[in-house]
Amino acid sequence: MIFAKHVFVCRRDQKHWICCLLVVGLLVCTLQASAQVRPPRRKHRIMVDPGAKKEKTLKADVGASLKDIAKRATQHTQNPKIDVVFVVDGSRQMLGHLAALEKKFVDMLTVIEAKTMDYRFALVSFHSVYGEPRVNFHQWTFDYLSIENAFRDMRVESGNNTESGYGLDALIKGLNDLEFREEVITQFVVITNSRMRTSWTEAKAKSKINQQIIDLCRKNAVQLNFIGISEKVQAELTDETNGVWYPIDSNQRQMDGQRIRSGATIADKALLRIDGLFKRIAENLVERNPGKVDIVFVFDYSLSMEPKTDAACEGLDLMVSVFKAAGLDYQFGIIRFWAAVGGGESTIVVTKPPLEPEQIKSLFRLPKIGDEHLLDAIIEGVPRLRTEPERELVLIIVTDESTSKRSEKGYTAGRAISVCRGAFARVYVIGGVTSMRSSSIGDNFQRQVAQLTKGEHYIMPGSTIADEGR
Repeated sequence: MIFAKHVFVCRRDQKHWICCLLVVGLLVCTLQASAQVRPPRRKHRIMVDPGAKKEKTLKADVGASLKDIAKRATQHTQNPKIDVVFVVDGSRQMLGHLAALEKKFVDMLTVIEAKTMDYRFALVSFHSVYGEPRVNFHQWTFDYLSIENAFRDMRVESGNNTESGYGLDALIKGLNDLEFREEVITQFVVITNSRMRTSWTEAKAKSKINQQIIDLCRKNAVQLNFIGISEKVQAELTDETNGVWYPIDSNQRQMDGQRIRSGATIADKALLRIDGLFKRIAENLVERNPGKVDIVFVFDYSLSMEPKTDAACEGLDLMVSVFKAAGLDYQFGIIRFWAAVGGGESTIVVTKPPLEPEQIKSLFRLPKIGDEHLLDAIIEGVPRLRTEPERELVLIIVTDESTSKRSEKGYTAGRAISVCRGAFARVYVIGGVTSMRSSSIGDNFQRQVAQLTKGEHYIMPGSTIADEGR
């Protein structure tokens, strides 16, 4: 009886273990099946660089862009005269932007009327129909309502058959057909969401028409502003005419236009051109917010400068454009210097301010055969300027060669720097090069005088590499 009971208990335990094993087996199979269907998620660690900067996104706002253009045009003058020319792409792709322009035009008008009632508007619209270019021209008007109505007409007419036209040709037409007022910096506002094109078919047509546009802008004191897309042409035209580029939509990347990358260094393409250096100096001067300023060029008059004079004259035009836009009270003067070949006696001609820009350009264009002695020009020429006490003195040294040593006359770099500081002059240098083997390729005196007088130093594009022992 006891044996039978023991057998019964053993069988019951055996069944219990079998059930447990079956349950465990089912669980294992279920887990394996789940693993095959949906693998477990792994937690990924995201490494965040706290010093990393977020990429800048551009905010596109036609009204804000128009207001900014108006503020720049009116910020420096009391009761100014304001001339604005709209050059507008009237294609069907522009329908939404045309509606925004029509609505936001009043934003620009409000800023202008807060400063003056002497303003004019003109309009050049462009598009193409079945490949044929069309340009509509609205001459100067003091009636802003007529321009507003023209915007509305453009929007209504932008049907399915209107495509983007030739914006560069439209710019040329506006610059050639409009009459410009003297002493007025005219603001051109180009509005397009397409690339700027030309119908010209000759070789390098785009480059040629761009240069013609730049020349006409400089001649007529025109600043080109774009509310447009990220393309090289738009960036270069704004940069060369002292205008500003704005994005027409937020998909555009920031346009630097004149920026280039060389290895790990980002530089400004303008610094590779003489005219770009003149403009950069002008912008730096304006940023320092001087009161009244006498700007005197210390100009190397030797023959090696002859190929660079045209670029210097173009740079002077850019400089004047920057000064006028900023409302700067400036006067020009010049110190020319040259010497006979082989270290002869220096000739230094000082022409005090005020000189007109055209007079300065005519003096740039007459270099002499011979050598040059920059230290002589500084030590002997600067004291003869005798500028008025209330006017700040700015010297701009322009030479393509390194500074020759004049120890026989007791003329040293230190003495020349003392003369500049004694005259309370700020010195900018577009200068020569010593040796490419040197750790610094800038002329020591030229770099030091700019640094110690809180100016700036640049290497002259195409300057001569001279012996440091010269």
